[in-house]
Amino acid sequence: MARGPGTCLRCTGGKLSLRHSGYLGGYICGRRRTCDLCRGGIDATSRAWSCSTKCGWSVCEGCAVRGGLRTAASPSSATSPSSAASPAPATVPPPRGPAPLERKIACRYGSTCYQVNAEHLEIFAHPGDPSYRLGLVTLEAGQKPDLETLWEIFVFYDPRESGHLSRGEFGMAVQEVSARLKLKLDEDDAWAEAGGEDQGHVSFVHFAVWSSRAGLRIPVGLDIDVAAPRACRVRSPEGMCKCANFCRRDGSRETWACNCGHGERSHCSESAQMTLQVMLLSSRPPHWMPGKIGLVPVADTAVLAQFQFLLDVTHLEVPPLVEVNNWTRDRGCSLHGVNGCSGSCAFSNRAPVPRGYRLAGVWRNQNPALWARYSLMRATVLHECSRRGCVPCPVESCKPAFDGLDSSSLLAGANEWRLFHGSSEAACRAICARNFNLGLAGSGASWRAEGAETGSPLYGRGVYLSERITKADEYSGRTHAEPSSKLHFALFCRAIGGRPTVCVENEIDPEALRNQVLCGPYHSVLGDRVSKLRKPFREIVVYDKDQAYPEFLLSYTRLM
Repeated sequence: MARGPGTCLRCTGGKLSLRHSGYLGGYICGRRRTCDLCRGGIDATSRAWSCSTKCGWSVCEGCAVRGGLRTAASPSSATSPSSAASPAPATVPPPRGPAPLERKIACRYGSTCYQVNAEHLEIFAHPGDPSYRLGLVTLEAGQKPDLETLWEIFVFYDPRESGHLSRGEFGMAVQEVSARLKLKLDEDDAWAEAGGEDQGHVSFVHFAVWSSRAGLRIPVGLDIDVAAPRACRVRSPEGMCKCANFCRRDGSRETWACNCGHGERSHCSESAQMTLQVMLLSSRPPHWMPGKIGLVPVADTAVLAQFQFLLDVTHLEVPPLVEVNNWTRDRGCSLHGVNGCSGSCAFSNRAPVPRGYRLAGVWRNQNPALWARYSLMRATVLHECSRRGCVPCPVESCKPAFDGLDSSSLLAGANEWRLFHGSSEAACRAICARNFNLGLAGSGASWRAEGAETGSPLYGRGVYLSERITKADEYSGRTHAEPSSKLHFALFCRAIGGRPTVCVENEIDPEALRNQVLCGPYHSVLGDRVSKLRKPFREIVVYDKDQAYPEFLLSYTRLM
């Protein structure tokens, strides 16, 4: 390696990059000094780079690595937390999204660092920064990752930024949890308990629940109350930072930095500092009726009128003499019902579509456990969308007249929607209590091939939701308690769509769509069969049940 003379930032006064290695001289050992970039101490036993002109400008070994004066070799494989002393990053696939992350050096002060200068933030990664991930951050010899929350552990072992942990990534996270608990946890058992065998991946919600059940009691680290202020919690020699709420730095290429100079990780609300157990017990929206759990009847006449208006607006009524109709094969045959005959018979004898719907009752589902899981998933999707961007995707059931239904608004910036899901009364009540079961997709009123026991969902196995009550009504069953009753049931759910991948073609590869969501830059599927195929309805599909929350149970009658 060349150690020839050069000039430094102090001598030239220019804005030279550390990648220009010529401005530094050679290695020196001497009295204790301070690195002019990271402000860390350099003692007599440490190696440092110094200006050859003797002006006193010095940079520590860590900054030298970033500046390209010494190249760190990549290990052949990722290491476990117990062997995290290697200073070199692991080789990982490129992260998804439009803004690739840069490799950085882990700041030796970690979460206690209070530096705000741009040069320091440009070179060093801190816990909570996008680049503070396995394979992207370089740790000094003997340095371990500074991970204080469940979210930071999850993000560190998700180098692809997929929002999900693969089997290998989850295994390293299990070792991290094992080291903290001082227990030997079986990775295969943990993978199964966290839902990895069923889903093929582990989301943050599943990881948080598993690690908490394993006995790890540390803060969750995500703000589930998105409206709460996130004060800066950095303490410097001058005292606590006075920043009252996180605000992205104007004109900065680092979208995670605040105007106060500290990272997003340093800003958090009270909810982010809760353990999962406390969060589950205290997670209740302010508009819920106090002291009530489960399905709570809605008696406010103004709110009921809003729901009736919702049914009126989201019903797809086709004018006479129009070629497009509002019937699909899932509504079935007028002679043999749903899945009681061949497709040709059903097309020839279409079951009549209701002219409209009359609301009979509304129940608000006050389920703190399901709401906490949904809120965590919503926070993770919002976190991803805030860095990569998210194009608004309006749906009929979330138009301005309904975006604040029941005095509860929807989240902006991540495509949070309210959508319908039709089913029997028993199934709707079970979903309100235990959430959706992806294994039952296609077992209801979905179209089945002749002789098949279950249907084949068009976009793969997931939670299917609709912006129109007319579509959801195709799967709505009558109450079993009173066989003579004409009441039908549907759920009106919150769903976090994030960045949807839009499918407009008739040829659909369900597995490819699922991979785009679980391994790519998307969070949901918008099945648009209207714009190009001239079909009557669009559907929204999410492949993780925690992305949907059954918020209301509706009962209604059909107007024929």
